[in-house]
Amino acid sequence: MQTSIDLPSPLGIVQTSSITSIGKILGPDYEQHLQSAAKRSEQDKLFRKQNQMNDIEEFEAMEVQNQNQTSLIYYYKALKLDEEIQHNEEQIINIVNIRQKLGMIEGYLMKKSPHWFQGYSQRNCILKNRVFRYYDCENKKLQGVLNFDVQSFQLQELQDKNGNTVEFILKPLGQTQKVFQFKGGTVDQTKTWIQLIKQHLQDSIGSLKVLKSLSSYEYFWRFERISSLQIMEDAEDGDILLFQGKDINCHIQRTLTQSNFDHIGILIRLNENQLYLFEALPLHGVGLCRWNKFIVCKWNYLYHKVIYRKLQVNRDENFKSRIHEFVTDNIGKQYSFNPAKLFKFKSTMLQDPQQQQTRTFFSSELVAACYKYLNLLSKEVSSTQYSPGSFSQENQKLSLLYGSLSEEYLIDFEGE
Repeated sequence: MQTSIDLPSPLGIVQTSSITSIGKILGPDYEQHLQSAAKRSEQDKLFRKQNQMNDIEEFEAMEVQNQNQTSLIYYYKALKLDEEIQHNEEQIINIVNIRQKLGMIEGYLMKKSPHWFQGYSQRNCILKNRVFRYYDCENKKLQGVLNFDVQSFQLQELQDKNGNTVEFILKPLGQTQKVFQFKGGTVDQTKTWIQLIKQHLQDSIGSLKVLKSLSSYEYFWRFERISSLQIMEDAEDGDILLFQGKDINCHIQRTLTQSNFDHIGILIRLNENQLYLFEALPLHGVGLCRWNKFIVCKWNYLYHKVIYRKLQVNRDENFKSRIHEFVTDNIGKQYSFNPAKLFKFKSTMLQDPQQQQTRTFFSSELVAACYKYLNLLSKEVSSTQYSPGSFSQENQKLSLLYGSLSEEYLIDFEGE
């Protein structure tokens, strides 16, 4: 039996829950922890955003009565009403729900070079989840990625003198002359690719909205990108997000750790439609943040960039049970980051239940502890020795005991 949770309230507070994990039924105390977990994570982001109000006109104050005390809470003007937040969240869920599970195709195509003297080169091409990728056949390196959810494309068919479709062009909309021209080994092969590309294009965000901004970047097709909606569709338990924050403390931390990132969290799917970010935050400790609310409230503006890495591993029932147990056991733990932790090089097993209950985490310590609980990382090294940058692609020393982390995907939020 898989873990499940009832739909949260508009404010991110889980109103009712019937959470079960294999071999473990959670009692009222855990339900209460989960009810406050989303609020804990989301309040932290609201507080940070309120302290980064560079443009005061974006915000509006609302009086909130708490017993005998009245306080001011600042909201984005466009998102002041809880009903609006709920409506926008439901729209995101509906888009994800109605999108089809499209077929994928992989095979060799001939790609026309932009340089006339080079002619055509064979490329291994893959079309999956509204993303067209092509690779060098010799060194297997990615040569281009066209994500239909983050950039709008126009499909053009080229015919021979007999009226047969022999080639196709994917042309990005916007201020660019770049085109991507391919042909199959046979007319039938070319037609098959065109039919599937049409389906993926028609079901993409780029067909619902005109997305042009990506095409203005030089060599935009060289870099992996993924939309925030694709995260909601494809993310699985244990995938990670890396954050590069905007405030001065984030910059100081990146300087000290010599990394591009200052925060990290784990993605957890508590049911089919609800994806959560599990993270340790300085103000409110270990909590959960609903991914669709992260999108709606535009919390991506707290960061220069957010990076996604998929955990490539077999997720059997034991894996799912253990990761959900770790989440429920550690929700509500306090945040702590101090020099003493940095000098703790070896792991120590906390046998005393009281010590387990009072354990604290900083963001990357939480992720490392979770991966150790899943036997992905060695239990010899203390979780405190991991920084957010330890889980980035730039750290070649990170070695999982089984499975691997994918390349980094820059998350594009503009389409929402």
